[in-house]
Amino acid sequence: MRFFFSSKKFPDALTKAVYTTIHVMNEHSPITLVSHELDGDWQFMGAEPVGDYTKIAKVVGLGEIIKKDKSVLEVADLPRGYQATRKSKKDKWSIVKIEYTDQEIEEMGFQCSSCGNYHKEIPFAYGADAPYRYFDIPENELLNRCELTNDICIIDEKEFYIKGNLIISVENREDFHWNVWVQITEQAFKKMEEEWTDENRFLTGPYQGTIATSLKVYPETLGLLVNIHTQKVGIRPKVEVLESQHPLFYEQESGISTERVVSFAKHILYGHPSS
Repeated sequence: MRFFFSSKKFPDALTKAVYTTIHVMNEHSPITLVSHELDGDWQFMGAEPVGDYTKIAKVVGLGEIIKKDKSVLEVADLPRGYQATRKSKKDKWSIVKIEYTDQEIEEMGFQCSSCGNYHKEIPFAYGADAPYRYFDIPENELLNRCELTNDICIIDEKEFYIKGNLIISVENREDFHWNVWVQITEQAFKKMEEEWTDENRFLTGPYQGTIATSLKVYPETLGLLVNIHTQKVGIRPKVEVLESQHPLFYEQESGISTERVVSFAKHILYGHPSS
């Protein structure tokens, strides 16, 4: 007799509804695939061929699955977007990232790092918490060397950054936003600081600077020349790309498709190669 023990626990309650098949629950088919979907759902499947899934699908509580086969506890810490497979109950689990199609990703949504909730749509905005230079500074030096808020960053009292909104139109959809950091001169920074609460501040500028956020879905964006257009109080400045030979300039000028937005999600959220 084989005894099984695992210190791992599923992050969900034992009453959570999970997906499996009548073969697993009623015919003692061994579980050979465990899938933790991006939306948090779990699937526990057997090795039998699946034709029309609707005819064999079964929804049960997670506790019922564990009672049926305690060896699934070995993959209880499976991250979202991954699946574990094995040929038989005696074999070790093999864990791989799930390769979702574009349509699946567009429909599946994402886990929001800001609010912690799951959203049933792909994001139309991404941003960085700080300029790239901030992450080069040892953690034990940050407090003395840096001032960082949601809108500005000062490093060593000689590097000045402001967060801006780089907007790209999307065909038949809402606009897409890159929230990027831009390095500007001390003079421009102090001018913007003076006018921070001025209702007429949008009449001043634009200010010139360089992008200080690396957008990995493009050729390197660090150092790209941009204009910063101040907006009304409470609205983040708009960023206008000036370097016409860069793809980011072209996309801001011409707009992008929804498929391009999906490709951003595939790379940024799910680790697929950028297109």
